[in-house]
Amino acid sequence: MPVRQVPSQSRRCGSFAWRKRFLSLVVFGVLCRAGLANAAENSPAQVAYEQGVEQFRAGNFEVACDLLANSYRLEPLPGVLFTWATCELRADRVASAAQHYAEFLDAVSRLPAAERQAQDERREVAQRERARILPEVPYLTVVMAPEAIRTATVHRDGVLLAPSSLGVEVPVDPGQHLIDFEGADGFRAQQRVVLAKREHKTIVLGFAKPREAPPAKRPAPESAQPKLYERKVTPWLYVSGGVGVAGLLTGSLAGLLAIRDKGVVKDECIGRACSQRGIDAVDAAKLESTVSTVGFGVGVAGVVATAILYIVDSGRSDVRVSAEPRWSVVAISPDVLGVGAAF
Repeated sequence: MPVRQVPSQSRRCGSFAWRKRFLSLVVFGVLCRAGLANAAENSPAQVAYEQGVEQFRAGNFEVACDLLANSYRLEPLPGVLFTWATCELRADRVASAAQHYAEFLDAVSRLPAAERQAQDERREVAQRERARILPEVPYLTVVMAPEAIRTATVHRDGVLLAPSSLGVEVPVDPGQHLIDFEGADGFRAQQRVVLAKREHKTIVLGFAKPREAPPAKRPAPESAQPKLYERKVTPWLYVSGGVGVAGLLTGSLAGLLAIRDKGVVKDECIGRACSQRGIDAVDAAKLESTVSTVGFGVGVAGVVATAILYIVDSGRSDVRVSAEPRWSVVAISPDVLGVGAAF
């Protein structure tokens, strides 16, 4: 049976001087190949591990991670778990990588002292990489109406969610996830949700009322129903208005400063002879007068542009909007399927 730890290989791997974080991961998790030293030669676990390492070296991380996961399921060795976590990190599965690094650290902590010491370098890598990627992990919360928890089922990516996991923020890998909801009445809906790194998203299930037959009575006249109108305003209206106000304020302030400095010139100058304070006031007054003139010009132009835009915009028809509250969640139910408006 092959020996699990090979000191000469560890020393050789350590000679790379840790030039890059991922270099250390590849060296200790792949090139040293210490993960399956306790596994029987040519066993299914050994074969799956070697195939996973080969795919890892080729850059096929998705395939490599599946092979390494299969190897670990066949024989759960800490070295395989470390290599699997490294592969998931390279595949950008930050939530899975963080979880498996934590499991590796826990497994190493329960090893005998001699075996635990042999894992020191990999343990340091796992601690450092897990701390680095934890802030990048996205989180998904699935919330279900209380009356639907006992009768409906929810799957995320084909895995049944237990009632205890509903309403709890759960770390997930970045990318697309499939939510499959099935109600007690047989209603079934699927929703694909995409999460980016660091994103937090909530999905609400089963909150809409069940389907009902249309009422026999005639609906109330449209004029009796409450309406809410919202005028569509071009954003350029705000831009021009802001420029106009800013220009007028700048012109006014510069004009006041120019008037103040002209008073100083009057006190400090006799004819063309001026004190140093008077000379400074003359220069300042010229600059402030120029700024005031330009500011008023820009302000007037902004006000005129705002008036023109307002007149043009007033001719547009108003748009009716719903008076219902808007939600910033993904909703799946017999009457609702899709994404509510963002808050």
